[in-house]
Amino acid sequence: MKKAFNYVSAALFFIFCGIFAVSTLFLSDKLPDVTPREGLAEDTEKFVCDNFPLQANWRSMYSSIVTAAGQSRIGNVYISDDALIEIISKADENKTNELVERINTLALDHPNVAFYSLIVPTASGIYSEELPMMITALDQQKLIDDIYFKLDSSIHTLDAYTPLFSARADYVYFRTDNRWTEYGAYTVYNKVIRKLGFSPVRLSSYDMEYADREFYGDLYSKTYYKGVGADLINIFKNKNGSFVTGVTSWSDGVEFNSSSIYYTPALSTSNKLDLFLGGNSFEKCRIMTSNTDAPKLLMIKGSYSNMFVPFLTPHYSEITLIDPQQLEGTTIEEAVDIDSFDQVLILYDVSKFC
Repeated sequence: MKKAFNYVSAALFFIFCGIFAVSTLFLSDKLPDVTPREGLAEDTEKFVCDNFPLQANWRSMYSSIVTAAGQSRIGNVYISDDALIEIISKADENKTNELVERINTLALDHPNVAFYSLIVPTASGIYSEELPMMITALDQQKLIDDIYFKLDSSIHTLDAYTPLFSARADYVYFRTDNRWTEYGAYTVYNKVIRKLGFSPVRLSSYDMEYADREFYGDLYSKTYYKGVGADLINIFKNKNGSFVTGVTSWSDGVEFNSSSIYYTPALSTSNKLDLFLGGNSFEKCRIMTSNTDAPKLLMIKGSYSNMFVPFLTPHYSEITLIDPQQLEGTTIEEAVDIDSFDQVLILYDVSKFC
């Protein structure tokens, strides 16, 4: 009898696995690419994870069980009373040193252009003192200082840590995403723009518009934890009107033109923060403004740059953004003439830089 029960249990187990395998394959929007290649196993695993039936329900149930048991961490995401915080516990020293060397080389090769570096801490760097003692988070302030120390003396370093730490009680980071909010970007802009040679536009000179009131970011997608409320996506609109006269972006050799830095169709997708310059889908983006006599700025960008750009448009005649991760074999110097710009701003968050 026991032997028969074991056979039935094994059969039910394999039937259950088979049902989910078939569901994963045929109920997904697209089929996996199974062409023999390097990384096939990892890509197949990711496809199964992303398309597992009812994955939101499974993850939400798992989060509920974990938090009910008194735990406050799911993977690398810490769950606080009012926010999800991605924990960065270590940096890739080799990658960091390699990037520092590349930046130094770029600056030394173009001595007539003023180079600036702005490395932005993430939420776990600003709120590290509020994390439980058993969670070890990277000391991002020290890390940024170490990186700045290694940069060539010709590169001007800009401080994002101090203004964000001073405003940490305000809404400077999203609750469900690992990026800063527009207000977080403004607090840093207000601090560093003087070093770039301009006076800041006062906060009172902007009208704040709610682009979306029900935003759930990538940290929510990792945990499906429902104990933290939805985020707000704000747009800061200058009361003096938009200075932008045209935007041209390039992706895979295709040119896209727009009259605005805001890509509003993104609000109806799962990547709502692509509202700002279309997200990270372009290798190059050129913004022209009505300030025809103002300097020209080149930005070497990470994802934090997209929400920083709106505050720079009153100060420059042209802002060109280059995303090295999208260049695919093309160097920055092949993609753009660096010497045609007055300033170069390298803007990354700690996570992407390290």
